[in-house]
Order: sequence, then C-alpha cells, then structure tokens
Amino acid sequence: MRAIKMLSGLVFVAALAVCLSSMLAAQPEHCAQNLFCLFNQEAAVSDHAGIHKYSEDLIGLIVPNPGGDNSLHKLTSQLADRLAKAEQGTRDGTGKLVTEAVVAKAFNELAQEIEAPPSAKIDEAAIHQFRAHAASIKAFPALFSADRNGTNCNPGEAVFLLSLLISDNGVLLKGNLDSAVALMKWNGQQGGGGVGVSRIAPMYSSTQDLLARYSSHHNFGTNKALFDHAMNTLSF
Repeated sequence: MRAIKMLSGLVFVAALAVCLSSMLAAQPEHCAQNLFCLFNQEAAVSDHAGIHKYSEDLIGLIVPNPGGDNSLHKLTSQLADRLAKAEQGTRDGTGKLVTEAVVAKAFNELAQEIEAPPSAKIDEAAIHQFRAHAASIKAFPALFSADRNGTNCNPGEAVFLLSLLISDNGVLLKGNLDSAVALMKWNGQQGGGGVGVSRIAPMYSSTQDLLARYSSHHNFGTNKALFDHAMNTLSF
C-alpha cells in the first residue's frame, strides 16, 4: 500500500513537472517555476491559441496520466477543447461565469466518487475567502477574478481552483499565495532561475493519490464519466 501511494504521488509530481517544463520557456524569469505566477501569465494571454494552451495546461493539472496512458491523453485533449471553448466564450461575453458554489460542488462530488476521506470537503465561503485574498494581494490578477467577478469565476479559474483542492485535500491555503508572492520577489532580486517548484501542497496527498489510483484502475469510459461529470457540473 505504501509503495502504491508513493507511486501515485510520484506520478502526479512527474505530470506536474512535464506541465511546468512545457510552460517555462515562454515565461518571464521571475516566475521561476512558481505555479501561481506561471498560470497567471498564461491566463493573461487573449489569443485563441494561447487560451487553448492555457486550457491544456489546466486540464493537465487535474487529469492524472499513470504510465503515459494514451487514452488519458485523449481525454485530456477532449476536456481541454471544452474548457478552451468555455473560456473563450466567457471572455467574448457569450459564455457563463462559474459560481464558487458550483466549484465546491464539483470538487465534493469528485472526492466522494473516488472515496476520499469525509474531511476532503470545501464550501463556497472558503473558496471566496481564498479568492478575495488573491484579489487583495493583487499579484495574480489574470488568474483570480474576485475583484471584478465577485463570487463568480472564469472557467479556467474554476479548473485551477479544482486542481488546488485536489492537490491539498479540499483545502485552499491563503498562505500559499503569500509564499508565491515572496518567491516571485526573491526571483526578481536574484535575476530568476535557480529555485525549485513553489510548493503548494504536500507531495503525497490522499485526494491526489486516490484520484491517480482511481484513474489507473478504471477504463477510459469510467475515467471519462468522472471528469465529464465534473466539467458538466462546472457548466461546460
């Protein structure tokens, strides 16, 4: 059991490393593998290709890919297309924002389906406190939108929040935002580079592990149903 848990954690870390490495080349040095900073930069891009890349990277945070499963690559691509369409529509004024209550519902139902502990649960009040703090520090304005959308989120923002909840057992830690800002300032003073990935969660998290194990033990159809339900709950 311990070996399985370690493998699941390593799969997520490896997937995150691949996601980050694909982003780093085009990002400013001050981001230096800082997850919040990197995704804020991606969220700020407004062209169609940039929005699709942003969506692909977001989906890569929530869909595990144990052993390089080609079927899950296919699923990631399908979900990224859906998210990109929703994000583009919201920016164009033709799509819908996602409420904090819906983000909470999407995570809680996913956690229940993969049989996460009852403690892995969030409510909209906790999500809003986190987003309000993000708005107050003004460091990631493209990624978090509470200052302009109130209790509503952009679709990409909703998926990023879902990834944070998965990575930390249904908890959104405001201190992670402050640590990310401090890391950005440190990188700026040092000229960028030379630091590791900003830690936003423990390496081994039960919700993360359970999701990776669930995905590795189920077929494409079951995995698709799990993530389709989450995306349908988020209304895209």
